[in-house]
Amino acid sequence: MFLRRDIKDSRECLILRKRVLIPLAVFAFVLSTFRGFPEAGIKPMVAESSDGTPDILLLGPSGSVDELAVDSSPIGVLDEMRSVMLADSVRKVLSRYPRFLTPNEQEILAQALVEQGSINNIDPLFLAAVIRVESAFSRDAVSDKGARGLMQLMPATGEEMAQRLGMSWQGPDALHDPEYNLRLGAFYLRRLLDRYHGSYRQALTAYNRGPRNLRYIKRNHGRLGRKFTGYFRKIHQVYKNYKRTLGPSAALLSIG
Repeated sequence: MFLRRDIKDSRECLILRKRVLIPLAVFAFVLSTFRGFPEAGIKPMVAESSDGTPDILLLGPSGSVDELAVDSSPIGVLDEMRSVMLADSVRKVLSRYPRFLTPNEQEILAQALVEQGSINNIDPLFLAAVIRVESAFSRDAVSDKGARGLMQLMPATGEEMAQRLGMSWQGPDALHDPEYNLRLGAFYLRRLLDRYHGSYRQALTAYNRGPRNLRYIKRNHGRLGRKFTGYFRKIHQVYKNYKRTLGPSAALLSIG
């Protein structure tokens, strides 16, 4: 569990990996100009719907959810270097929230965001943006409706996702464990993206309002107009701010 992990050892391990792999990554990036740098995930792009409202769509096929649930394929050295650099960049974003995350917790959560982003083909910065809007990075957050933890999962949703992932359901209180919550929440968002053919606009509206309410809106209004997409636009803006914060390194790491 996140709170019981030996944080000191984890931090020392991450520091060692950065000292070894980041210098190698610089060499790899130079080499990549001749040989091509491998992509670790599918990048989102901005598009417009038929009514002119911005949306985000996935580039390329996302793969089935069953394939995403269990992924034990080894990654190459270049992917490992990129993963370390990406985790360091995500940690820089998380360092803006010292109220809820200590430096040690920032390191661990950044690594978890990169891992779940890779497994679910979602930019880890986008997952961080969802968490920022949902809970402001407070693991103890509880909504009026009972949603819990970083990604504000309802217990029923958390239990269903745990079963689909083959994980043990440890009860509603377990949703306050950041890594447990993140794993279930990222998988749920991935399922919604698959359901709505890669449209972040629809998937996030369903994440916020529920798939049933999204179906009602589309049936009764014919389209998902601007008045129903405030949640998506808020997350999209936070995501863009995060990329702006990282500057050139965001492009280097193929974020967005």
